[in-house]
Amino acid sequence: MKKSMKLKTYLPFAINVFQRKLSYRADAVIFILGEAVMLAVTYYLWKAVYGSSQNSIMNGFSLNEMIIYILISFITSLVISADIVTDMYREVKDGSIAINLIRPISYEKRMIFQGLGNVMYNFIFIFISSFVVITILYYKYSESLNLFNIIFYFVSTILGLLINLYYRYAFGLLSFKITNMWGLSQMMGAVSELLSGTLIPIVFFPKTIQWIFNILPFSSMIYTPSMIYLGKLTGAELVKAIGIQVIWLMIIIVIARVMWNTLIKKLTILGG
Repeated sequence: MKKSMKLKTYLPFAINVFQRKLSYRADAVIFILGEAVMLAVTYYLWKAVYGSSQNSIMNGFSLNEMIIYILISFITSLVISADIVTDMYREVKDGSIAINLIRPISYEKRMIFQGLGNVMYNFIFIFISSFVVITILYYKYSESLNLFNIIFYFVSTILGLLINLYYRYAFGLLSFKITNMWGLSQMMGAVSELLSGTLIPIVFFPKTIQWIFNILPFSSMIYTPSMIYLGKLTGAELVKAIGIQVIWLMIIIVIARVMWNTLIKKLTILGG
């Protein structure tokens, strides 16, 4: 009963963001076109790399597998994305956070549900159709389809989504101390793209770098689900990867709550 009441309290925040995204569909189209250009550039880059190599298999990837990896990592990054950092530092900057903080609701849960509104939009209007097309392509290339991998891909993607949401929430809390977060936010996005394996699969890095990347939370967001989908992580490796995701989720939640308890005492309200 209590869980139902909590859902009724915070679900409107997700619905509000979802409806706002529906109202500004032109922005969404422009964003998708921009991402599509990046996707095309990445595709032709890897095609050139494989075309200039004497090996048809590079670090365990054929060209067809690399194409599927590019596509699945792209839609995975899209479906887990939620720009709550901008919402948080905008509230601090214009002073509206003062009103939001005195509301009898959890600020953390409100921001997480606002992020989920963005996720809902991307999932319904972009992810579902794209996933079906990618899965058909994957079946065409490999002539096989592993339902087990698909199920665990979704389990891993949900964990990656939660890690990303709490990571962004924790990062957004820095706006309580640093009021202009735009530059730092851009830097965060660039670092996340590199370390999450979106641009380059982590197996293409030297072994030491791979080890470092794999124990950081970024690889758990996109790289892990994508590798599970392709069947590159199986058995003990799959269990270990899921385990690392669960551990990082718990760690980031704890970090976010410690940051909240520390930074809320030092918050200076601007605007009015």
